[in-house]
Amino acid sequence: MQLFGWLQSLLRLKEPAVLLRCREADVNLVESVLESAKEEYAEKAQVHAPEILLDHQIYLPPAPSHHNVHALSCSGGVVLASRDGKIVFENTLDARLDVVFRQKLPVV
Repeated sequence: MQLFGWLQSLLRLKEPAVLLRCREADVNLVESVLESAKEEYAEKAQVHAPEILLDHQIYLPPAPSHHNVHALSCSGGVVLASRDGKIVFENTLDARLDVVFRQKLPVV
């Protein structure tokens, strides 16, 4: 899993504790890179590693499926939020594609 998006969100949040949401299918992958992401952030920001709480109550929607094309879906990535939920960064593939689409809309 690419850590760039995580680091970008952590650097913008600048919070000592954050809530992380991912797809249920990605939990093991996220857990396997969590410590690396925290250490890299602490090194780049020159601060203590943040507390990152992986949300096991609410998951992002599953991957798109041809069986139910109108269902909510998420192609992957994470959503990071401040503990109070007032600041949220969507670093999902879907959110990034939406940004590019909106930027290129005048061209299309």
